[in-house]
Amino acid sequence: MITFPEIRAPSYPIGMEVEDNSLRSNFEDGSMQSRVKFTRRRAKYTLKWNSLPQDEYEILYEFITKKVKYSAQSFTWTNPATNKEIEVRITNVSNVELSTLDYWTITLELTEV
Repeated sequence: MITFPEIRAPSYPIGMEVEDNSLRSNFEDGSMQSRVKFTRRRAKYTLKWNSLPQDEYEILYEFITKKVKYSAQSFTWTNPATNKEIEVRITNVSNVELSTLDYWTITLELTEV
């Protein structure tokens, strides 16, 4: 299994969004019927680095583009809050910019497999 590269921890806060795994139907009388769509709820994590040094940015960029090829390959990532390994995919890369000389800002969205 591929693992996330060992670079500095992302800046805080780390965003987390849990997928709603239910279906709901509203009726004309104002009532609602609902049920579970599927049994597993996947979490989505938003990681942001505000000052990632050039050398670590290159490691991360190589990982994203050549090793996992964005969302083509899943990998294990250790959640810094729980210290548990989670199998995830990269579902979005955004806000990539050279914020100061030799320091990058980048935001990644990781979604559980």
